[in-house]
Amino acid sequence: MQNKKTFWPYGILLSIFAIVCACIYTIYHSLDYPVHLDNFYFDKYQNVENGYNEIQIKQAKFDQDFKFDQNATIYIDGLLNQNDPQKLRRNKIVPVVDQDKNVELVFDTNATNLKAELLLSRPDTNQFNKSLNFKLEDNKFKISDLNLTMPGRWQIMMKLTASDDSVGFFKFELYAK
Repeated sequence: MQNKKTFWPYGILLSIFAIVCACIYTIYHSLDYPVHLDNFYFDKYQNVENGYNEIQIKQAKFDQDFKFDQNATIYIDGLLNQNDPQKLRRNKIVPVVDQDKNVELVFDTNATNLKAELLLSRPDTNQFNKSLNFKLEDNKFKISDLNLTMPGRWQIMMKLTASDDSVGFFKFELYAK
């Protein structure tokens, strides 16, 4: 009688162990990126989930009443931005600005009276969140005195309110180098 050794039971056990380790790592890694930290709608995610249809109706009303060009003109220390934009996946293009310089963003709009909440944030953490100020003059929505102190990806999230039933939400991304 021959002793024929087979290793497939060890392979099955090793595969099960690897799957359990991958699940543990996924849970551990996802704790650093909780969904409730996304502040795009400036509200808790539970409220957004429960009132999403109303938010979309307010956004549609805002888009119908106002023109808001999401492609900003970028000035660095008073001069037009000369940096080449960075290409991302899915052909998304993101402007690149200089780190530790005074950046001004100018958006074209036909609105004359808006209330706005502006938040500068990094997409992976809320540690560096900062409220921003704006000016609305001559059909230009201006965000001034924007100083990005760290390199990497930044987001400016905007909640523009014309009335209780007309609210626009926009996100503008840029890279600091």
